[in-house]
Amino acid sequence: MTARVTASQAPQSHSAYLEQTGAKIYYEECGSGSAVILLHDGLLHSVVWDDIWKPLCSKYHVVRYDRRGYGRSDPAKTPFWPEQDLWALMRRLQIERAALVGSSSGSGLALDFAIAHPDKVAALFLIGPVVHGMRSSDYFVLRGNAANAPLAKDDIRAAAENWSKDPFEVSGARPEARKKVFDTLIASPQNLRVAGQFEIRPSPPTVSRLSEIEAPTLMIIGEADIADVHAFSGAIQAAVPVVRREVWKDAGHLVQLEKPDELVARLDAFLEIAEQRFIPLPADKLTKFAGAYLFLNSTALITVKRGRLVLRIDGDADVPLFAASETSFFVRTTGTEVKFENDTSGRVSAMIIRNANGATVTCTRISTR
Repeated sequence: MTARVTASQAPQSHSAYLEQTGAKIYYEECGSGSAVILLHDGLLHSVVWDDIWKPLCSKYHVVRYDRRGYGRSDPAKTPFWPEQDLWALMRRLQIERAALVGSSSGSGLALDFAIAHPDKVAALFLIGPVVHGMRSSDYFVLRGNAANAPLAKDDIRAAAENWSKDPFEVSGARPEARKKVFDTLIASPQNLRVAGQFEIRPSPPTVSRLSEIEAPTLMIIGEADIADVHAFSGAIQAAVPVVRREVWKDAGHLVQLEKPDELVARLDAFLEIAEQRFIPLPADKLTKFAGAYLFLNSTALITVKRGRLVLRIDGDADVPLFAASETSFFVRTTGTEVKFENDTSGRVSAMIIRNANGATVTCTRISTR
């Protein structure tokens, strides 16, 4: 677990409003270094990041904002593109490239933005992600309708209580996290009534374009989260080229409220790997590594796809490798290192795989296919 940062240690925060196509959008920034932008879920607003704000501000240039209709931002009154709001804020703050940390529908926005502006996204860190264009189950819709039913009688308190007791949003008892949900909705009841009719979604839908995402992507899903989120994360894992999915024990949808210290530590470790520099290598320097290698009792295949070396072990999904040198490569989501060795004749004879914990496996080359 990471150490808590005190108020005296954290850099001073600055807040302001961005005027964007007829709406004032509240934002806050702090710190310096690599840019990290926090994108909140579809129930709470940027205060959902309170527990990780100061620790992140001590190391990064961190930005959070309330999307239209949430918290302190104006509601949408005309059609708008959420990706344009994010890009306008990055321009205002002179951020050329950022790691996007998205929670729930904030993850949906992060994915949309990564497709629309691939050169502006350094990494994606997605918590309980959703994917725009992928339909929710009837159960998911009915559960939301039931929680919001008291709004028909303007009973904000009952609706806030429903969401604060929801078994998927927060797992187990966790009274502090549940109180945060309740108190936030009581203080900002407009969050419960954000209308989506003005929000313009990408076309073609993001679910059909996930393979275009270039940024290294890490997903954190609570084991107690609703089945739809696990389905969304599976779709992302199947399509995004550089991706890792982790299911966290004893956690629900809002992991940032339940396990803030662990989340900061995981984000730090992920960004350290994701920001590691790599070099481009021409095809003729990559194809010499292609072939089959003996990996324990399985077979590891090295191929070249889309101008990049790819590792596949015993039929699992492809894992892209990024070059640290002409013979050494690494995985941008886990830190695993892959190094190739030559025999006395100068031909590639073995591949050494070293994971982040230091465990090493030497894989003898058994064919060049």
